[in-house]
Amino acid sequence: MGKMIVTEGNYSKKPYYLKNSKLSIHSIEELCYCITKNPELCEDFLYDKDLALFIDEELGLKERGNLLADCIERDAPLKDLVTVCFCSCDYLVREEIEDFLEELSRSERSEKWIRIRNKADSYLSHENYKNAVINYRSLVKDAGSLGITSENLGDIYHNMGIAFLHTEGFETAAECFRLAYERNNREESLKSYLLSLKFGEKNDDYRTALDVYNISEETTDWLKNAVFHTELEASDEAELYELREAEKLLKNGRVSDFYDTVAKMTEEMKEQYRKYNE
Repeated sequence: MGKMIVTEGNYSKKPYYLKNSKLSIHSIEELCYCITKNPELCEDFLYDKDLALFIDEELGLKERGNLLADCIERDAPLKDLVTVCFCSCDYLVREEIEDFLEELSRSERSEKWIRIRNKADSYLSHENYKNAVINYRSLVKDAGSLGITSENLGDIYHNMGIAFLHTEGFETAAECFRLAYERNNREESLKSYLLSLKFGEKNDDYRTALDVYNISEETTDWLKNAVFHTELEASDEAELYELREAEKLLKNGRVSDFYDTVAKMTEEMKEQYRKYNE
């Protein structure tokens, strides 16, 4: 049986969104939970005067809010801000706090590029693609001076490609995945490169890549099925709309028009299937 946590302060009806993440909190306990689960982002959202104000005014923890504001004002070490938050409630016991602070210290002592990569990966997981790209680009730019190996650089390019899929589109992402594969030699990066070319309608580049990288028939079939199922899922919303419109025809007594519409939709689905299985 888990331990019971007695909530400190108020539970705010209006959530507070932590800076540079999609995390939101209503209580001091939820803030502590976010800290323990997202140590790479702590530096972003704890050095925020608005958070200190929220703790003071919305959660009713005036002393703690003022302590956090003071730490921010004098640019105190991150562990001090974390300690202020953890000591505001009983979310963690003393030993757990000490363990977390030690882990935080080890992370701060790790190589610079690892810290930047971890933060970039956290941005990516929280769909903060802009900041993810900024950090990945800094790693690519300074890869030599930071001592990043070719394989690790390939993984960085791969994740940057994922971020670009959500910001600049398939063409830019494809180039990142290509650079990733040439460094890390991972099948995942190669498949991502080929899929980006296909979805970006770079068919000539796609066919060239199949030859250049000597893609097997098995992988080619996998790519065709991946494209087919992805586009099928993307079309679900449009098809649902068409079905609803068809239902209206039936309800209005336009039976012939209803069957014509359904027949057309079925033929389009068959054609789409044939297209990716030629």
